[in-house]
Amino acid sequence: MKLPDESGYGGEYGKRPVIIYSLAGVSFVVLLILIIVVTQNTNTSSRANEQNERNPGTIDSNTDVNIDINDPANDSGVRVDDLDFWDMYPEKDDSALGLDDVVPQVPDDDPRPPLGPSEDGRHTLIERRNGTSEWVMINPYITRNTYDPLGFVLRRERMGYYENDRQVSFMGVDLSRHDGNADFARMKSDGVYFVLLRLGARGYETGQLTVDDNFLSNLNSALESGLHVGISFFSQAVTREEAIEEATLIIETVADKKITYPVVFHMDYIAYGASRIDRLTRAEKTEITDAFCNFVSGAGYVPMIYGTKEWLIEQIDLARLLSYDIWLSQSRDLPDYPYKFQIWQYSHNGTVSGVNGNVNMNISFVDYSAR
Repeated sequence: MKLPDESGYGGEYGKRPVIIYSLAGVSFVVLLILIIVVTQNTNTSSRANEQNERNPGTIDSNTDVNIDINDPANDSGVRVDDLDFWDMYPEKDDSALGLDDVVPQVPDDDPRPPLGPSEDGRHTLIERRNGTSEWVMINPYITRNTYDPLGFVLRRERMGYYENDRQVSFMGVDLSRHDGNADFARMKSDGVYFVLLRLGARGYETGQLTVDDNFLSNLNSALESGLHVGISFFSQAVTREEAIEEATLIIETVADKKITYPVVFHMDYIAYGASRIDRLTRAEKTEITDAFCNFVSGAGYVPMIYGTKEWLIEQIDLARLLSYDIWLSQSRDLPDYPYKFQIWQYSHNGTVSGVNGNVNMNISFVDYSAR
């Protein structure tokens, strides 16, 4: 008879220790895995708490986002309002944009001193005929003067405007009955390209229309000499109807003449007394100017507005007259008129051959005869 194996191995009794030891080994491995998982979760939770303490209101990337934030039992600390990120972008009210919004504003904490009106590029100095002066805001909606100051060159007392060392301006003079009869052939040989002749004026007291005594003879002589000619009229109109009456007088007088330069509306105050336009408002002067220029344009001529810097900026509303060219009268080395202009009367004391005494000198930035 065979006895059981006393060594503990083999047979029915030998298999039991092996099973026991196997179960013990598996239990140890499972326990070890649980310890590792619990330790990692504890560290992750600690890091998340530290992150939330540093950045309250944020959600850690390791947090399970598949939670019901509307569940009252939810204890994650996350609510619907916490996810409303649009609150981080405040609404902007664009309903009250004004001139101050056109140019970027200097921050309040900018260490640089604020720019004055003479430096900020948004103001221009008005020097009035009564001796007062004031810095006024430049209208950003009117085309700006883009002429290069370095392009203006004075040679032999004659002004010219140059681009890339090439003169692109045209020299001209303007004459009235006060200048008498002129020799336009000599004038042209002296470099004059165009002449603006005053046709006449309206009386500043009586309102009567008059034509300059020497206008027709000067007009014929200027055209015969080959000069390009424009027409001006000194207005004292106080209604639209009077402005159209002045324009009609011009058109009828030069109907059969070759006028290649503009027909100019010149309204101004009288330096030595009261005039009939003194009581006009800025809006009324603007309306009268528009009536004259619109009639001239309809007759096939180029309308133009003459004025000093003060007149053009303060006495009429240029924003309502944008379709008309500008003749600027400003006696100085460089024009500081902020808006676009086509002719500049830069001196009242010029000299040219063919005219006795001083004469008004001009340059045109446009060759109207080529249009």
